[in-house]
Amino acid sequence: MRTTLSLLLVLMATIQAEAQQLDIDNIRDQFFAMDKTAGGAQKLYQVLAKADLTKDPVLLAYRGAASAASAGSVSGVKSKLQYFNHGKSELEKAVSIKPLDAEIRFLRLATQLNAPGFLGYTGEIKNDKAIIFTTLKSVVANHPNAYLYLRICRFLLTYADLSENEKTTVNQLINKFTSLK
Repeated sequence: MRTTLSLLLVLMATIQAEAQQLDIDNIRDQFFAMDKTAGGAQKLYQVLAKADLTKDPVLLAYRGAASAASAGSVSGVKSKLQYFNHGKSELEKAVSIKPLDAEIRFLRLATQLNAPGFLGYTGEIKNDKAIIFTTLKSVVANHPNAYLYLRICRFLLTYADLSENEKTTVNQLINKFTSLK
């Protein structure tokens, strides 16, 4: 009886630890910090690597973005291409499942913006930006994901090649999402 109880407690602790690892807020934090630490992309990828994400396209997109970004920290051209292509495939699958999800589109956009030009992964930048802008303009300032949208806007200002109109829009969105503080 004691052994069974001990095994049950260990199993519950393991399940709880896995659930904590896949907390979306934690995953988002790791994504936005992955370029600030050595191997950050690979660490995020490893957290998501073994999870069954077939029913969670947002987490699938995070895994895809982390996999593609991991290409920069592995050795050998073959390994780099494998990581990148695997990530690209997962991003495209996530987009096909939820094509109007701004967070998924952002993850693909961020990957496209950071991908080396010779990989040719730039074809959806314009469409991704359009969906992101349309979505962010339509959500209320006190949306539960306002902090995420603010981070996306700041990312866009820093890394995306924005037109003057897009910069104006992003700055308006930043004001909208910071007005609650």
